[in-house]
Amino acid sequence: MSSQVCAPALVIRKSCSEDVLSMLSLMRQLRYPTTQSVLKERLTMLESHPTQCSLVAELDGVVVGTIFLGMHQTHDMTDPVARITALIVDENHRRSGIGERLIDKAEAWGKERGSSELFVSIAKEEGRKYAKSFYENHGFTCFGYRLSKALL
Repeated sequence: MSSQVCAPALVIRKSCSEDVLSMLSLMRQLRYPTTQSVLKERLTMLESHPTQCSLVAELDGVVVGTIFLGMHQTHDMTDPVARITALIVDENHRRSGIGERLIDKAEAWGKERGSSELFVSIAKEEGRKYAKSFYENHGFTCFGYRLSKALL
């Protein structure tokens, strides 16, 4: 009798409001400022939003990653572009291909909505020092600077 080893099953699906605790744990790993009630409200809104969504990656039924997406269009664009507003993989599952699979799904989501580009802005913080190389290793090109100003 041979012993079989079953590989963990990775499923990527749209998030729902019931994912709030798992996603809150992920968001806290990267210090995203949110609360359970705010995140639940946001997830509920995203469940039926036509130009924004959130996906989760589940490994054997446990949420281990998430990506938030939105379509973005300005006055000088002929077509909207897809934007990653957050991508988080649980610290215990990084460098295992989950981030790449989430990006693949983000690309498909954007293409389905007429986008020919996927972009992301990353913070220049110590805790996110690997983000730039992660995105570049997955085909993203860095150009320009993002400037912001606090409105008090």
